[in-house]
Amino acid sequence: MDIGVHHLRCFLTLAEEQHFTWAADRLGLSQPTLSRHIRRLEDTLGRPLVDRTTRHPRLTEEGLRLQSELELLLPRLEAALQPPAPEAPFRLGYAWGLPVQLTRRAITVIEQQHQTLVQPVRVDDRTAGLRDGAADAALLWGSVDDPRLATTEILREPRVAAVSRRSTLAVQTSVTWHDLGRRCLVINTVSGTLAPGDWPRSSTPETGAETTNIDGYLHAIAARRGVGVLPTSVAAQHPDPDILYLPLTGAPPAVLHYAYPRAQPHPHAEILKETLLRERAKSPSPRQPSAPRVQVLTRSSLMTTAP
Repeated sequence: MDIGVHHLRCFLTLAEEQHFTWAADRLGLSQPTLSRHIRRLEDTLGRPLVDRTTRHPRLTEEGLRLQSELELLLPRLEAALQPPAPEAPFRLGYAWGLPVQLTRRAITVIEQQHQTLVQPVRVDDRTAGLRDGAADAALLWGSVDDPRLATTEILREPRVAAVSRRSTLAVQTSVTWHDLGRRCLVINTVSGTLAPGDWPRSSTPETGAETTNIDGYLHAIAARRGVGVLPTSVAAQHPDPDILYLPLTGAPPAVLHYAYPRAQPHPHAEILKETLLRERAKSPSPRQPSAPRVQVLTRSSLMTTAP
């Protein structure tokens, strides 16, 4: 049968409009083309579907029967023949920085083995988009106290001090946790992981500036409004000509968690968690798989990192 879905759609549209010109306009066809499609359908069925003896075409008895059948069947047939919609990417949120090597290895595995696109998305929020649905899962630094989220510790890594090149600390090769307690601190109030209360009472820093994202955080440090503290992998992603990253001793480690909603999680949420853990286990140091060593060469040099 040399009949396609478009022939059936042409007939059903004509049956609804009862006018060749109007039906052709609705279909985006010329009237002669529409007429040929209707003739082809009638020739294939071997009986007339349209009575053309009146000013406006009227359906024959066979045409009415076919119309009633197609009104039910054609929409389902057209829907069945539609190509499947592309799967939406799996959105991995972050705010304070990613451990790039670990994350990229895990994403590569997921994309190759499960044929799904993983899209990292930065959302400057404590849950990196999980709260409002902007992310399907997230990598979050620091503690995560939300019973609606399933969380797993992914890694721990050292922290470094971030100081302005014009700071008096810039002449030092390293600083201690106690040293920073005597300084003003830049705080990220949205997604940061430290506050003055994280220091002992004997050396609690004052708040020099408050910011809401990593860009504002680094600007405040460069402008000498205070010192900062970053996980080493986050510092490695943000070299700045006006900032030195100095080794920091005596600081608690930075803890990275993987989190996703407990209710109706994304089908790949659990898979990505297991992949991150497996990739971490392959690293030379299971406890700090992606913590680079930060080395300051000279006062005027940029930070360099070694894996």
